Amino acid sequence: MKTALQFIEGPEPCLYLPDRLATQEYVVVARLSPLEYERKMDEGWRKFGAFLFRPMCGACQECRPIRIPVAQFSPDRSQKRALKRNADLRVLAGRPLVDEPRLDLYRRYHAGQAERKGWPARDGDPTDYAHNFVRNPISSIEISIWEGYALRAIVLTDVTPNTVSAVYHFHDPEYPDRSLGTFAILQTIVLAQALERPYVYLGYYVSGCGSMAYKARYRPCEVMSPDGMWQVVCREE
Repeated sequence: MKTALQFIEGPEPCLYLPDRLATQEYVVVARLSPLEYERKMDEGWRKFGAFLFRPMCGACQECRPIRIPVAQFSPDRSQKRALKRNADLRVLAGRPLVDEPRLDLYRRYHAGQAERKGWPARDGDPTDYAHNFVRNPISSIEISIWEGYALRAIVLTDVTPNTVSAVYHFHDPEYPDRSLGTFAILQTIVLAQALERPYVYLGYYVSGCGSMAYKARYRPCEVMSPDGMWQVVCREE
């Protein structure tokens, strides 16, 4: 790994737990191998594009990495329903792109989340999108989900020797009954199976944050404890 820049931001109001303050450490990399990033993930780091980050919040350690052991995963009833509802959709895997259909879907998704959940507004600037999701120092795969010629969901992933890491996903807010978000995450597991990667990483799990609660529904899953050990926190019913 070759570092171009390193800095710390905060403390500032936490996006996940509004009653707390958050401090983030950032590293901008000029060079990063897939294995190096996998090791950084196991140390609690995540990234968008070339920007690696991790929380440094003193006494609060609620941002904890979460992963799914692919071989042990079995969808629950609601996930099986999501698969059935969306069986008509076409799922493609390829290199990440930035174009108007993707930017339009990204903008509409965030507008819906801002209205329903109070998320910060995002304008879907193409340069920002490219820096976060397209210009990547390691191998990445975009999962795109289509209904005919209409784009319904996107999952951006990083690929390392043992993982498929779900970087970000967004979907069409006009079809809530389809459970497109659930279907999209399930396609990340399908990709890991196809690539023979034993784990899917889902970023941080934050206990008490509604926007993060969905991650623990993919069972069994493992959450990293504050001492850096992976612990099974929920098993198949």
